[in-house]
This record gives sequence, C-alpha cells and structure tokens, in this order.
Amino acid sequence: MREHRLIERMVGLLDRELKRTREVNDLDPVFIDTAVDFFKTYADRTHHGKEEDILFRELRMKQLKPLDKQVIDELVQEHIYARKTVRALLDAKNRYTKGDKHALVEVQTHLGELIQLYPAHIEKEDRRFFYPAMEYFTPQEQDAMLQEFYEFDRNMIHEKYGGVVEKIITSTKEYQLMKCRVCGYVYDPVKGDPEHGIEPGVPFEELPEEWLCPVCFAPKKEFEKVT
Repeated sequence: MREHRLIERMVGLLDRELKRTREVNDLDPVFIDTAVDFFKTYADRTHHGKEEDILFRELRMKQLKPLDKQVIDELVQEHIYARKTVRALLDAKNRYTKGDKHALVEVQTHLGELIQLYPAHIEKEDRRFFYPAMEYFTPQEQDAMLQEFYEFDRNMIHEKYGGVVEKIITSTKEYQLMKCRVCGYVYDPVKGDPEHGIEPGVPFEELPEEWLCPVCFAPKKEFEKVT
C-alpha cells in the first residue's frame, strides 16, 4: 500500500530529527509543524480515514472470526493513540517555542512514540490484516470498495504529501550535523554560528574555508558527520 511506504519514509525522518535534537539539545519547529501536518492530514485523515470509514465499516457487517475482530479493534485503538500523540507533540513544540525549555523532553518522547508505533502498526496491517480481510469479500465487493477508496482519495492530496517527504529528504545537507573530532562541538545548520558571523540555515558545506570550531578552533577538516 503506497500510504504505508510514504509513512515509513516520514518515520525515518522523525528518527533523524530525534537524534539531532538529542545531539544539539534543541529542535527545529518548522520540521515539527511539517511532520504534524503530515500525520494529521495524510496518515490519519487519508489513510486511517479510508480504513475506518470504508474498510472497517464493511468488515463489521461480515461474520468475522474472533481474531480478525480483535485485530480491527487493536488497529482502531492504535489510530486513536497516534492522534493523541500527534496532538501532544504539537502542544509540546508550541510550549517549547514560547520558552518552556523543559518541553523539549516531551517533544523527544512523542517523536519516539511515533517512531515506535508506526512500523509495528504497518507490519500488523501488511502481514496480519489486509490479505486475510479480503477473503471476506467477493470480487465485486472488492471492486466497489476500490472505487470508494478512489473517490475518497480524490478529496485528499497524495501528491502534496509525497512532495513534502521528498523535499525534506533532498534537503538533508541543510540538517546534517557535523561534530568536531577534537572537542566534540556539534555544528547545527539550523542554529548556525551567529557569534562568528554564520547565520542560521547555513549548511556545513557552505561555511567559509577559514571558519574554525568556535570551541577549540580546529579547522573544518577536523569535523565528521553525526550519524
């Protein structure tokens, strides 16, 4: 399912941002806002919406095996948990940007929760749910649901959110952390080095060759990527 593959890619970006926030003890509010929009609109309203409003609705009219009914109930609860976590992530980000530095830990916690939730949720659907669920439907019923999925998708925007993920991925250098091998200082492009004339948003590759580590004055060649 294409939604799953795109969600998996966004989860990978969440993991990268979580590692970055732990390295620099700061966050990128724009990235968090983008991720929240992705999970609210694409993962929930588009993907989960089709499941709950169409597929689950049709399945509940069938004589389901107890295990299949249990899986549906688990998936719905995971959808609810994801919505709650995304709301909490946005709230923590907003408090952090207003000066509550303690909220950074909450942002990191909620990022970690989404990173842990979605791969397991997707695997459950891919391996344990979708193919067995199709056995409850005739070919004609499957075709009718596919048409309803299509009509549902027409009101959403796959292309936009595919572009959102691609934009983040292709801007990797703008987020690449670089660590000084001599003293451990981490250069964060989001923050720059304003005390030495480097504005926020300047990738490490674009720093002047004469730029030095602001802590130990080591040259650029002494820096390595933070992985």
